[in-house]
Amino acid sequence: MTLIPHAIPLINDPEVVHALAARWRRTRTLLLLSAGVLPVTIGVVCVVLAVLTSAGQRIMPWWSAIPAVAAAACAWALLTWLRGNGLSDPHSWLPATTLMTGAQLVLGVVPGSGIALRLSPGAALAVKALCAAGVLGAGSACSLARLARRSLLTAPVLELGSTAFPLVLNGPGARVVISTDRIDWTSRRGTRVDAGVPFARIEHVTAEASNVVLHTASGSWTVPVSDPATALALLRRRLAWWEERRTAAVEQERRRYDDLLQLLAAVSGESTRGGVTVTVDSNGVTTGISLSPAVRGLDPDVLAARLMACVDGARSDARRQVQDLVLEHAEKASQ
Repeated sequence: MTLIPHAIPLINDPEVVHALAARWRRTRTLLLLSAGVLPVTIGVVCVVLAVLTSAGQRIMPWWSAIPAVAAAACAWALLTWLRGNGLSDPHSWLPATTLMTGAQLVLGVVPGSGIALRLSPGAALAVKALCAAGVLGAGSACSLARLARRSLLTAPVLELGSTAFPLVLNGPGARVVISTDRIDWTSRRGTRVDAGVPFARIEHVTAEASNVVLHTASGSWTVPVSDPATALALLRRRLAWWEERRTAAVEQERRRYDDLLQLLAAVSGESTRGGVTVTVDSNGVTTGISLSPAVRGLDPDVLAARLMACVDGARSDARRQVQDLVLEHAEKASQ
């Protein structure tokens, strides 16, 4: 399974994929090196340090492998996070890489080097070289993670508005973040102002002087930006993308609801006892009663009791089927 997809993820529009293909190729290479190759290499360095620890020792102390295990666990955690949720937020690549490679140094390379120097002083030169390689690998990983983010998001093009990547626009005294369903900004001109508006409240946007104006039903919000034309184009593109996704989600939920209604209409509960069979619909209304020859000659009270018991059983069966269908619909809706 490919760690990082060759095509830019979370995008279904072929035109957007094609427009961002060159950026994604560079970003993908840098990300593979920073979050994959280099952290794994640091883990290998810690394994080699553990092996050097056993040089000249009859039995390798079990605790000397702890730094290698810790470093390998950090590399695995970084790769798992990147494959799971990390690709959708380029601004988290640098902090995550810094955290994990830093943990590899603190938990793996440094204690591993200390243990190796203590137990195998004859391999001091090799140990120091490996320690330097670990430190260099961690620093390089952080630098490459920063380059990966810049390669994808610096000098934002219009097509980035049709992606799920958060867009950060920095300007003199202001920072604007256009996320997947809202816009937030921080202004430091005079008094610090932190504000945000969900896309659902925005009716339309315009540009005035050095600002982007968000028009809502309750008033207008002025967002300071360094390049109003670019910010306006990106915001409009992101709003159109968000509206398309919301419309698609509503349509998908409508189809699911229609399917649920059809399945509920087809529900039929049934119960059979002593030659008496009763069927009911999803509302518990009796739709059929079948009596076999075995009930001939039964006392009327006994027959009535069996009928009532079958009605209760059929209704319980119908309720169970309805509950299962509703729960299944809710689980699919939450995914």
